[in-house]
Amino acid sequence: MLNNTFSHIKGLSRRSEETLWACGILAWDHLACCPKPPFSPRKMESVRIQIEESKLALHELNAGFFLPRLPAGDLARVYPHFAGRIGYLDIETTGLEAWSEITTIALYDGATVRTFVRGVNLDSFPSALASCSMVVTYNGARFDLPFIRKHFGIAMDMPHLDLMRPLRALGYKGGLKNCERLLGIRRQVPEDMDGFEAVRLWFAHRRGDRTALAKLLAYNSQDVISLETLLIKTYNFSMKSHPLFRETPCPPQPKLQWPSR
Repeated sequence: MLNNTFSHIKGLSRRSEETLWACGILAWDHLACCPKPPFSPRKMESVRIQIEESKLALHELNAGFFLPRLPAGDLARVYPHFAGRIGYLDIETTGLEAWSEITTIALYDGATVRTFVRGVNLDSFPSALASCSMVVTYNGARFDLPFIRKHFGIAMDMPHLDLMRPLRALGYKGGLKNCERLLGIRRQVPEDMDGFEAVRLWFAHRRGDRTALAKLLAYNSQDVISLETLLIKTYNFSMKSHPLFRETPCPPQPKLQWPSR
């Protein structure tokens, strides 16, 4: 967890963090009672000052303090402190072009999936998003957030963790579904569904297909549910070298309804 983390401290690396752990400094509070500091007095003083800043940021649940400072592979360490305040976010659109439009949005808080549909309730998305302390996406920095900024005219400047970064740092590359396969995550919706099928389903819905929208929303919802599982697995990878680490289990996924016809 963050109070066991030193890799966000300026002047320290992942190797420095492991050096501190090996010296018995397993958490921030251990720093004050270390009989033989592993670094120079000047460097240790800098670490102590930054730890005090970190304590204040964690007390205030300020994810925006930690996310820019953590190495890519350690970004998921914010998870235990912000679970329940995270908005797992994914959008579907009419295409990949700049003029494409948002069709549906899924927002998951770890308990409930809320969906927003163009022409129905899409305009209520910003107020729902306001209850989240941070958002988690996959490739959202390049795709989801720019579309949301353009459509709603909102800054989307809340703390954001794009899972593509830590997963790539850990060696898991490709799209969301490829990372799921590599990590053994099974989908409840058909495995062959992709973004192109999501576009087709939207236009089928507009033409009157009664099951198309339900399928699209199930697919969109699956993406945000998977984001939580991916975040937890990434967190476990990041913390596994800590001597006192205990793996965080992935919770059961909410049941999705897939139309039979």
